[in-house]
Amino acid sequence: MLCFNWFISWAIFSLTFTNAFVPSPRAMNAPISSSRDLKTRQKTLFGSISSSSSSLSASSSSTHNLIVISPPGGIGEVAAVQAAKMGSSVKWFVISPPTSETESSVVTLSAQTFESIQNSNGGTLEVAGAKADTMLLPLDDAESSASSLGTWCTPATESADSVSNLICVMVDGVEQSILAKLASKGEEDVEKAKMRDVMMDAIKVAAKEVTSSNLSLKKGMKIAVLPADMEGGSSDGDEKNSDKKRGGGLLESVLGGGSKVDVPSSLLDAFGKGENVAILRYGELFGIPESSPDASPFVGGPRRYPVLRDEYTMRGIRMDPSRTASGNQMMGENSRSSRLAVGEAAVRMTKISTNVKNGADVCLTSQRGMDLPSDEEWVEEFSRAQEALKKNMNGELFSASFGSVKSLERLSDWLATKWAPAVLKTYDIAGIRVGARPVYASRIGENQVEIVWQELKDFKTTVVGKMIIEVFDNGVIARRAAGDAKSGYGSISSKPLAGEDILVRRLAEAVTQAVEKGLATKPVPTKRPKKQIEETPAVTTVVSTGVVKPLANVETVNTAVSEAGPRTSGARRPSERKRGKRQSDKEGQ
Repeated sequence: MLCFNWFISWAIFSLTFTNAFVPSPRAMNAPISSSRDLKTRQKTLFGSISSSSSSLSASSSSTHNLIVISPPGGIGEVAAVQAAKMGSSVKWFVISPPTSETESSVVTLSAQTFESIQNSNGGTLEVAGAKADTMLLPLDDAESSASSLGTWCTPATESADSVSNLICVMVDGVEQSILAKLASKGEEDVEKAKMRDVMMDAIKVAAKEVTSSNLSLKKGMKIAVLPADMEGGSSDGDEKNSDKKRGGGLLESVLGGGSKVDVPSSLLDAFGKGENVAILRYGELFGIPESSPDASPFVGGPRRYPVLRDEYTMRGIRMDPSRTASGNQMMGENSRSSRLAVGEAAVRMTKISTNVKNGADVCLTSQRGMDLPSDEEWVEEFSRAQEALKKNMNGELFSASFGSVKSLERLSDWLATKWAPAVLKTYDIAGIRVGARPVYASRIGENQVEIVWQELKDFKTTVVGKMIIEVFDNGVIARRAAGDAKSGYGSISSKPLAGEDILVRRLAEAVTQAVEKGLATKPVPTKRPKKQIEETPAVTTVVSTGVVKPLANVETVNTAVSEAGPRTSGARRPSERKRGKRQSDKEGQ
């Protein structure tokens, strides 16, 4: 089905939407079965219909409903397309940069994406969008897009048992779309910050409208996709003034006064006080969505010596709590996340099989690896991250699993003599000038490594605390330990030690390095038990139900069966064909 303007240029499908969207019933019911069918219907369908929503569908049997609100491209595009490929019924609402003019924004998908959605197991993708400034207009304004958003996102057959899920991407895509607009318009960079605030407010207003008007979202998951350093999804870290909350700034010049729409202070506030709310955080993003026509596995295109992009060489994932046991951020400045992995993780968090709990706050870090994570690996990573939240209460700082460890001594030696000294020499650790800091690492026993925190008082060193890294046959665990009891540090500190969160982040990288160096093997995910199909018992006895008469002319039947074949089928020769004589026989005559 198609209910949006499609412009076909070679193998690219462009989705163009206007300021406010009003889906057309006639267009929504127009079935499109192939790209050829799409081309033939372009003139008849788009001649009199000006709609701002589009739909790609394979069938209407999808039961997993998903709403995605995001800026153009980025994680939002990855999540919407990936969910449709996985068989979900997706409605993607795109917030584009604010403008007072009527020019349209374009969302472009590749032809391969169109075909993959068509061939999915019941997946559908509907796209609609609006300018950010139209989302902040009063609801009674004719140009307001917020008033129609709730109706469009509500399922057509909503009932008490229907469940919908929501994914909101707050930041990724905002900067890119604003830069593209400023470059095309030739405006100054001063407008960038104003546009950014308006787009962020529009996303929060859209999330509020969808959550409040869609009853099926109360039972479903609501996922906020945020950067690691953003608190709760607010436009900035601090509280805004009242004019900012009402949509001031750029809107005052565009609308001739402030907006009357109540803008939530954060994305979590936009979700309301309902349950089933979770946060997915990411670090420095890299990668281009595979649905984009610009996507390519090679850097700079095909070359004599091709170089693969990072999104193909860093497919490994690791899920962790966003906050360590010390209360600091798990992700540091060097943590990187692939857009492809973050988008897929957001979709999987809405699935029942992942079993994400209410209030979960996890982060995704991409690691080196060429293999895509399997379904079992995704489930295991999410469960391990949520289990780590409980273990943090007992002083456990970090845990990771291995398939097997070839030698406990070798891995412990490498951690004590190679990894730990290199980390302790970094500026983040060596730059600690006040109080205690980690000084040295040593191996204790066969499979334990201790990192010692010391503090200089009265020209005497005092052991304040320790971190014990214990290596097992199938994993590694790091715990906080007590210091020198004679100096008053005999109990485990309830407060985080200086630089502790840095060591925890680097220890996550050390796990990947240990697998690459051959010191340990990658864990094999536990597969779900297959359903055993009961075999039908073989029949050993045959009971006759009547009198069996002997066959007549058995010899004739057997002869007919034996002579049936490719050589005897068809017309037979009446007699033997005359053949020529050899040359030697002719000479003898």
